[in-house]
Amino acid sequence: MKVPIEELQKRVSDFQANLLKRGIEGALLVQRADTLYYTGTAQNVHVYIPTEGRPIVLAYRDFARAQTESSWEVVQLKGMSKIPKDIQNAGLPLPNILGLELDVLPVNQFERYRKVFPEVSLVDVSTEIRLQRSVKSPWELTRLEESARIFPLVLEFAKEVLHPGMTEVELEGLLEGKARALGHGGHVRMRGFGSEFHVGAITTGARAAANSCFDGPVAGQGISIAHPNGASMDRIQMGEPIVVDMVSVVNGYQIDQTRILSLGPLSDELMKAYEIAKQVEEKIRCALIPGRVAGEIYEEILSWICDNTPYQENFMGFGTSRVRFVGHGVGLELDELPTISKGAKEVLQAGMVIAIEPKFVFPGIGVVGIEDTVVIEAEMGARYISMTPRELIVL
Repeated sequence: MKVPIEELQKRVSDFQANLLKRGIEGALLVQRADTLYYTGTAQNVHVYIPTEGRPIVLAYRDFARAQTESSWEVVQLKGMSKIPKDIQNAGLPLPNILGLELDVLPVNQFERYRKVFPEVSLVDVSTEIRLQRSVKSPWELTRLEESARIFPLVLEFAKEVLHPGMTEVELEGLLEGKARALGHGGHVRMRGFGSEFHVGAITTGARAAANSCFDGPVAGQGISIAHPNGASMDRIQMGEPIVVDMVSVVNGYQIDQTRILSLGPLSDELMKAYEIAKQVEEKIRCALIPGRVAGEIYEEILSWICDNTPYQENFMGFGTSRVRFVGHGVGLELDELPTISKGAKEVLQAGMVIAIEPKFVFPGIGVVGIEDTVVIEAEMGARYISMTPRELIVL
């Protein structure tokens, strides 16, 4: 699906206005999610966006595909040293101040840009990009709604194939295969340095509560010490919570959701914690209104957990593995702004899309919780984009 030119024009125009406010005369972007956002192509390109005028797309591989997919002028990139000349050949002046994505740019590549632009001041524009991308347009919300249609069908399939004694990896493979058959793109993009992510966390019982390097409340044991997240080779047992935390991606836009299944009933304590998780999710959803500060909502939720539940020590992890957030932005990347986290200063705006994920972790037993993706709209709270029923599934 080609991104409409009107959509690209609005994105570039808004970014140019942000550059102008800071006195930055142009930005050179190379991060895949960012270049896709502003150009409409995920080919290997640089995009130069001047404060005034049309952007220029510099394509390394594949030039022909980039020409077909992007509505902007595409020039074949024959080497980084040629970029200043390519900018001038497009009728654009070279900037005195050039914006770069310094949150993700490797140092070696930054040094190459410094040699290519020896007289230019290089500054960071990553915050402006991330904040702009955090607010989704109606076109983007439609893409997210397309992604949301996959997960309910995957869960129905899970009910058919799940049986005692199958391995976590077997279940993960079947569910991922079903998602791919339904249109899931399969590639989950993340911005954070060193971040690795697969289809999600398909994990069960005590393994779901395993500590992990992954910055999330639930990661799973993983298949080896080299891949310590997600499904393991262990077998699924009766009466243990089965965490199905999956990302679905359509046309690059990602939905993040979690549901709990079980073969046979769970303990009363786990069922109680699950009902509390649903209640917490709804409290967060209602608090997500324009003008509120993200970090204040996090503190309110933590206080409510402390005052009204016996599970404060189990919320969003356990011990040293607890995480300090209850929600994160999603879109072209899984770790977008805003985060509903400790100290977060982002002011919420209509159009921001957030995955809410209250979860309780019980070491040696398992994990229960829920996750849904919502969009902030008005004073009534955010609207669910997720389409899956919120009840725990007992087979």
